[in-house]
Amino acid sequence: MIDIDSVSLPILIGGLVGFVTVMGVAIIYVAKKEQQGEQEEVDVVMDEVTETIISEEPVKKNKHQRTNDQWKAKEPTFVHPWNVSVLKGHKKEVTDVAFASDGKKFVSISGDRSVILWDVRDFENKEHKCIRQTVEYDTPTRVVFAPDCKSVVFSVKRENKICVYKLVKKTEGSGSHHFVHIDNLEFERVHQVDIQNIGIAGNAKYLMSAALDNKICLYDLRGQLLQSIDAKVSSLYDCRLSPDGRFIIVSGFTPDVFVFEPIFTRDGTFQSAKKVFSLSGHQSGVLAAAFNNSSTRAVTVSRDGKWRIFDTDIRYEAGQDSKILREGSWAPLHAATSEHVRLEMSPSGDSFAVSFKTDLKVFASEDETKDYPELKDICSTTISSIAYSSDGKYIATCGDKYVRVIRNVPEWHSRVVKLNRELPEITQEGARRRIKEQIDEAQELLKQFEK
Repeated sequence: MIDIDSVSLPILIGGLVGFVTVMGVAIIYVAKKEQQGEQEEVDVVMDEVTETIISEEPVKKNKHQRTNDQWKAKEPTFVHPWNVSVLKGHKKEVTDVAFASDGKKFVSISGDRSVILWDVRDFENKEHKCIRQTVEYDTPTRVVFAPDCKSVVFSVKRENKICVYKLVKKTEGSGSHHFVHIDNLEFERVHQVDIQNIGIAGNAKYLMSAALDNKICLYDLRGQLLQSIDAKVSSLYDCRLSPDGRFIIVSGFTPDVFVFEPIFTRDGTFQSAKKVFSLSGHQSGVLAAAFNNSSTRAVTVSRDGKWRIFDTDIRYEAGQDSKILREGSWAPLHAATSEHVRLEMSPSGDSFAVSFKTDLKVFASEDETKDYPELKDICSTTISSIAYSSDGKYIATCGDKYVRVIRNVPEWHSRVVKLNRELPEITQEGARRRIKEQIDEAQELLKQFEK
């Protein structure tokens, strides 16, 4: 036992300081070990969840890297009140995008052979969870979701044909998914030039591919070629399946747009695809055409600088012709070429989006007098694809390395116009009240963006 009374004060103070120092070092050491352990746990958890693309903080670069960057073209920043998000993750130009009909999934493909599956419900968030993978042996050029929302159809560059991938859960039990090629489903190569458009019917009866060789090919779900169509448009500019699978709409050098209907027997056997009606009225070649989800409306854009909305809810079997409901113009379309123009119609048909090179313009289908300013330079290169979400809330565009998602504000304006047009014809008080509530809701949304 130490006799404290016999110890001098300097020695006592020195011992106390030494004790405190040792204890401080021990505490710091334990804290660092705990922090390291916590970080290892975080790393393990992050390996198990879906990959998240977060690139808000720029990576610090050395002097040599900064010098090289001066020779690279800078990506223009796009700022607009309709902005929702910018999806980042591809290393090369994004060639196509597609929404699934379940309202949850969104896929993008790129020239770097990557395929990224996004969650639409994250679009309003700062961080965007995704699953990224590389397609083996080939580069996807076009993509559409199958009606089951669990498979996607690609066109691929080297083989220049269609292939189907299924979304499956990884076997190691990490909880994430990836796309797997369906090996026993093989499509033959039928096009002599690159495939420009693909589609799968919403009724899951057939698939389609089209190319600038003026050939439109229909396939069954086993990959067998059903029919090759020559639409006789001189030069094929655009070819789409209607989302419900009823029609194939074809536009090209001729001023008329032709609509084909694939015919099946009651037992589901394919018979033929025949031309059933046309969309007429343009004075020059039609650059692109598209249907709404129910095939009751169609939109066309032409080299004469005009756009037109057609009523396609007709009895074509009885010889009834489609009629023009509304029309307008957009100057950049005049004398444009099809490779610089993209077109898409919203699921409801209440709005449509047209792009020319790097610019996008969205129209309210129910009001040709409403002129929303074009979204200049929404993409730094020519826009390669436009897609609407299944509820019509979002519009996605791509062309450079990024996918830009905006709100579909013109859709709300069309809704107000259409409901106000219907209101005087409604006599039941309950129905009138519901319509007025819908009008008020759409007007409240418009107030946020129309000032």
